[in-house]
Amino acid sequence: MKNFVNIKLICNFIRSNQLSKSKFCKLCKISMSTLNRIMTGKKFFLSSLFRIAKTINVPICTLFVR
Repeated sequence: MKNFVNIKLICNFIRSNQLSKSKFCKLCKISMSTLNRIMTGKKFFLSSLFRIAKTINVPICTLFVR
């Protein structure tokens, strides 16, 4: 499955805020397995992307690759 999520945006936020993936997941209130599913392009709930967008303070549309 093609990954349609802007992974670079998420990784840049994690790196620039010096967070571990587990701390990022806690901030977003998602599980580590959900983050891994998003990163690898597997199925996940869209609500997880809304939580990530809210945490990194971007509109949801910026998390989609064009």
